[in-house]
Order: sequence, then structure tokens, then C-alpha cells
Amino acid sequence: MADPHSVNLDLCSLEEGVSSPQSPRHRMSIETGLMRTTYGQMAERKWSDLPSDLLSPIADRLGLIELLSFRGVCKDWKSASTTASAEIESLPDHEPWFLVYGSNSECILLSNSGKKYTINIPELNGATCLASNKGWLLMFQEGYMFFFCPFSHAKIDLPRFPHSQVTDHVAAFSSPPTSQDCLVAVINRSSETTLELNMLCHGAKVWTNHKRYLPRGAIKTIKGATYHDEEFYFFDNSENLVTFSIDKSWNFFVVIPRPKDKLPGVDDLPIGRRMRHFIHMNMKNELGLPENVSISTCGTLVHDRIDKLVLNERIEAAEDSISYQLKGVWIQPRFFQVSPNQSW
Repeated sequence: MADPHSVNLDLCSLEEGVSSPQSPRHRMSIETGLMRTTYGQMAERKWSDLPSDLLSPIADRLGLIELLSFRGVCKDWKSASTTASAEIESLPDHEPWFLVYGSNSECILLSNSGKKYTINIPELNGATCLASNKGWLLMFQEGYMFFFCPFSHAKIDLPRFPHSQVTDHVAAFSSPPTSQDCLVAVINRSSETTLELNMLCHGAKVWTNHKRYLPRGAIKTIKGATYHDEEFYFFDNSENLVTFSIDKSWNFFVVIPRPKDKLPGVDDLPIGRRMRHFIHMNMKNELGLPENVSISTCGTLVHDRIDKLVLNERIEAAEDSISYQLKGVWIQPRFFQVSPNQSW
């Protein structure tokens, strides 16, 4: 998956103070700076001597790459950025980044400005992303699920999932996994006429199972999920919407274009959709992927005046080619840390 036009991004090296002359880290890693005294003379002072009460607000305003570089300057700077999470990357005017992963640990990260990085993330080897929200990924791997922040390697294991494999499973979570009120919902079609939803509450040891029978053809393949106002929203690849509320009630809706005038019995949808977003953004070309690559993508919620859910997609390889399967996920590039013994 290596690309000659991408930059090799070694997260460990950035935090240990290794840099290249072209990187933002190089500009930040100067050992000393010049400070003008009250007598107009130039005095030399180490940047690492700056007080933490000045460093911490700086760290809080940095994007992901700059934050990783900042943390690599010295131990004091790393300590001063303990609570920094690159929150600026989740502001409403910031588009998500895209992370490509596959059968090994080498990944491609494409920023919203079009900058490409190669990055090593062993935890993604053989895993599948089911949900992405505010920098956290919900991953499935060999019957187990875990929350994961790929840029800090923070990981929170969940109880074993009822299914040993996932196919068209789609998931959402209500809040960050470190929140006491976090809920996780994973939905799939167990038969042509049955929807199966498995839910996990924060701190629970066992998933709860909920099923809903529906007419044949009523719901097509579910391609996106999110949470809003105590309800999980599940969109199919057509115009159908299924909701599941925390009081365990199901509802079914048909999504129509917004009418000019308010119609009786028609409610505004609080969440918009981005369908075929990977294709519309010409991402295969942006990523430099060859024609023989198939890729399955996991969407995310983009926060704006009206939040928009990027739906999952599957882009097939060109016909008559030997297909190479990759996976990808839209992600807000955040940096979260948890204690080594962090439990669900």
C-alpha cells in the first residue's frame, strides 16, 4: 500500500522527537530560540523551558499532526499536552480525514487538505470498522469488539460479541466510550424478514438482543447508523429509515425530499445524508489506488449546521481484473488517551 507521493508518518517517532526537514515537527523541534531583553540585546533561551501554563493552551489549539510533533519536542512539552486532543479537527467547518487499512498493519491516511501519509497501525490488521464518531472507531476482530483511537493507540475492550463474524453489520454509539452514558448498538439483517439489534450499555458485561420482523423487501441493506436524541437511526441504501429508541421501541419511516411547504404528518429529519461520498470525492484517485482495488468504507457523522451522516459504501474493482480488497473509514483525526487498565 506504500505510495511514492505520501509521507511516512511514524507516530512513535513523532512522539520520541524524530523528524524530517519538511515536516511541521522540524519547525517545532529547534532546541533554542532568541528572546529580546529589555536592553535590546538578544538572549538565548531553550524552548523547553517555557512554563506549562503557557504550553498547555498552545497544545489545546493544535491539529493532529502538529500535536504529535509538539508532544515529541521533550518530556515537559509532552506532559503539558496531556489533555490535548486535537479538538479543532472536530469543528463544524472541518471535514473528516480518510484512513485506508487492509490485511497488514500499513495504512494510508489522507488529510482533508489532500496530504497523504503512510502510517503503521498493527491493531487494524485483520479488523473491521463498524462505526466512527468524533475520533473513536468501533472495531470488530475475531469475535471481539473494541473502541480504538488509531493516532494514540488508545484501546477499550468490550465484552465478546454474540456473533463470531460480521457481514453487513452496521453500528453506532451514543457518546465517547469514556462516558458513563455510552450506548453501543449493532444492527444486521439475520434473515430477509428479520432485523437483529444487539445493544451494550456502558459497564455491562452482556449484550442484549432485540429483533423486529418486517415485510419482505421493506428494508434494504443498511448503510449507515448514528445516534440522536435518545434514538439510534439506521439508514438503508434507498429511502428507508429505521429507528430504535432507548425505551426499546422500533419505528419505520420513508425519507423524502424536503417540501417547500410544511406537510401534515411529515417531520423534518434532524440528520442529513451523504450518499456515494467516496465516489463523489473521487477518493480512489486522491488516494492513488489502482483499478484492481475493491474497497469497503465505513462512514461517520459530519457536524455542521445540520449534521450529515456519511453512509457506508462498497466500491468494486474494475471488471476483468484481479481484485485486491481494502477497507477504509472516514474519521475525525483526534488524539485520545486512556489509562492502560481502562475498562468498559
